[in-house]
Amino acid sequence: MLKTVIPRLVNVTAACHLPCLHPTSLSLSTLQPATRREMPENTTDIKTPSFQYFWQPGSGYYGESLGRVNKSATDLCDEFVLSHIDLLPVPSPKGVFTIGDYGTCDGSVSLHLVNKIIEHLRKKHGPDLKIQVVYQDQPHNDYNSLFKTVYDKASYMSKFTNVFPLVCGTNFYKQCVPDDTCDIIVSTFATHYLSEDSHVRCSNTMFPWRSTSQEELRAHREAAARDWQTFLLHRAAELKPGGLLFDAQSAKLLGSNPPQTRTLTYPLAENFNRVGEESTQDIWTSFDLSWKELYVEGLITKEEFQLCTLRLTLRTLQEVKAPFENAAMSPEEFQSCTLRLTFRTLQEVKAPFENASMSPVPQAGLNLLEDPQEFLTYCPFKALWRQKLQTDGVDDRMMFAQVLAKAFYLVLDATLRNTLRNTRPAEDHLPIIQRLQQTFIQKVAALNPETFRSEIVVRILAAQKSK
Repeated sequence: MLKTVIPRLVNVTAACHLPCLHPTSLSLSTLQPATRREMPENTTDIKTPSFQYFWQPGSGYYGESLGRVNKSATDLCDEFVLSHIDLLPVPSPKGVFTIGDYGTCDGSVSLHLVNKIIEHLRKKHGPDLKIQVVYQDQPHNDYNSLFKTVYDKASYMSKFTNVFPLVCGTNFYKQCVPDDTCDIIVSTFATHYLSEDSHVRCSNTMFPWRSTSQEELRAHREAAARDWQTFLLHRAAELKPGGLLFDAQSAKLLGSNPPQTRTLTYPLAENFNRVGEESTQDIWTSFDLSWKELYVEGLITKEEFQLCTLRLTLRTLQEVKAPFENAAMSPEEFQSCTLRLTFRTLQEVKAPFENASMSPVPQAGLNLLEDPQEFLTYCPFKALWRQKLQTDGVDDRMMFAQVLAKAFYLVLDATLRNTLRNTRPAEDHLPIIQRLQQTFIQKVAALNPETFRSEIVVRILAAQKSK
């Protein structure tokens, strides 16, 4: 059953003190920070890495934008993880307890949870237990911001001794640490990004769940299933016997077919099932429609419109080559411009754990402790809008649209730039991207935030390796 989560306390005043979220400081210019990382000329073969292009490393940009959205959901993990921790084998007095944070980004989203885990271990096992925290992300991650987070005054490093943070830059679709290393592995909002080998070319959308092609949808689901199994098998190897894996990932985004089993007590309840175009709008639909609008207006070419798709599904070489047989672009260039993302169903998440006698995941010793739990999370940006409406009497829909654009544009930046790099000189990229942002903001600002689907469903699972 889907559980609706009401935030324990939405401290809107404190949130507004964040520079990037303060309503009076928001403008279109805030979407493009002043300091940019310039790419060299004539580098069509170089990919723009996700999360590392348009902000200054070490600035904490992720934690103050998209991290704000993810944290509202990740906070749900605290109680869930802590309720399972005592299932772990008692560590030896001279042993090392290892926590893995996979897909950490700048560490801001997981900081509170890691602190809680360490605090729990200290209370149960005393101050002498050595604790190792392995932060995993891709080589181009913003590790400058991660280090600032970990060594900040609010971090566990200022509270506890015998704690040793480490960094791993190996992609988590490979094994990241030696066998039998980790006691706990936590991954939050990372496993919906797929591997470099998972590609798809959607014919008329940036997002695979909006595709009207059954072939594209089928291939996407197959690739997502392969990646999910690969991720689980590597974590099964890395966990110690009795070790725990916790994964939180976005479920199907709230759209025209929201989950049917839920009891909503959050203020959105009365608006949640309204019928009509406005009530079916969500963030991804609005970005998709905005990109299509640029194509209709002739601001981007058909080639650019069709190439800006998310890397989600594995295709055969001929399937990838076919649309470009008479074009100037090679399949390799097409593949380099895509990003990877998926939203699995509950059954797709559970599938690798079923059929214990045949599936490689339980054969590797990793088994679900219980059915994954689903939660409807609140949107911190909608809370800002609602607070301003209630306290100041100002219906600032423009502010709501701007903060959403700033946060979720982060997901699309690399895809857009890799697409435009193949078709236009570098100086032409920014005006198109800014126009996309403006179009998105205009679309969202014209809607009622109460019926706009900016909430997400998060699915949390716990699995244990056989002792």
